[in-house]
Amino acid sequence: MEVASWGTPYSPARTVALPLSALVLAVLAMLGFLPGPGELRSKPKRSLLASLRVHPRRARIHTSLLTLAAVCSVTALVTAVCLYPRATTPAQQPAPPPPVLAPIDLPAASAVGPGAGIYVAYADGSGGMGCTAGFLVHTSGGAAGILTAGHCNRPGQPSRVTMNLGGVLPYATVGTFRKTVNEGVHNEQHDIGLIALDGENIPQSSAIASSLAVTGVATNLQIGQQLCKFGMGSGADACGQIVEITGSKVVFLASGRCGDSGGPVYHYEKDGTVSAVGILIRGGDPYTPKAGCAARAKFSVAELVRPWLDTWHLTAVTAPASPR
Repeated sequence: MEVASWGTPYSPARTVALPLSALVLAVLAMLGFLPGPGELRSKPKRSLLASLRVHPRRARIHTSLLTLAAVCSVTALVTAVCLYPRATTPAQQPAPPPPVLAPIDLPAASAVGPGAGIYVAYADGSGGMGCTAGFLVHTSGGAAGILTAGHCNRPGQPSRVTMNLGGVLPYATVGTFRKTVNEGVHNEQHDIGLIALDGENIPQSSAIASSLAVTGVATNLQIGQQLCKFGMGSGADACGQIVEITGSKVVFLASGRCGDSGGPVYHYEKDGTVSAVGILIRGGDPYTPKAGCAARAKFSVAELVRPWLDTWHLTAVTAPASPR
């Protein structure tokens, strides 16, 4: 940002005009005392007193020259003052830029919680990614956080996270990445991240899409069991049967789209509430493996949350189960 100088710069016009005005005044004043052509002829000697008297005509000429000298001096002085640069005032500061929104449109949400759309702005300024928030957690010290996919961030970067909170612009900054694990997409390579929320003043909801209560963390998963997911890319939940379970992953037949990464994967209980299962990390279609975001995925893969709750000493935020 440029700021105008408060200094007083050098002025050649002033340096020339002021001495010039003084010189004009001196010359014109001297001209008034020079003898006229007729006075150069010899005259009889006069007394000292008489010599001090000034001839009336010469006095008038002297007065006119003094007046002319004064006018010229004033003119030169006014010119110098006008040309002299005044101290500059501070440059007017430009208006602040409009709020910078996320490069992608995020769906409005009333609170931070599972299913909310988020935008991760990489801390190194190289860009960002739109993802979905996973389950709310508390650290061992009681600080609020939220789980999401590790590939939504760059490893080791404390990237800031924004969301469309309540449909009010600009998008609100709600937290910062504190842990990022993104080992790859094969077998047991892990993919999960932890976002630390910016204090308890951030509106929070443990319910999926602020409406579906999470009452616990699932433990006994079985092949053929029904799981569901919610992502901002799809804008709704999608469910399907479990086809594979490993030590850290679960694969189930639910469709998805880009932007769903990081979203909650859950299991419906008999009372209509759900139990937390995992964080959605990828999807695919065995018939079109290179379709990318151009096609809806036919199956989804989730990172199980139970092992990471234990590893990072976290507690899932849940609602009380309804009486049975």
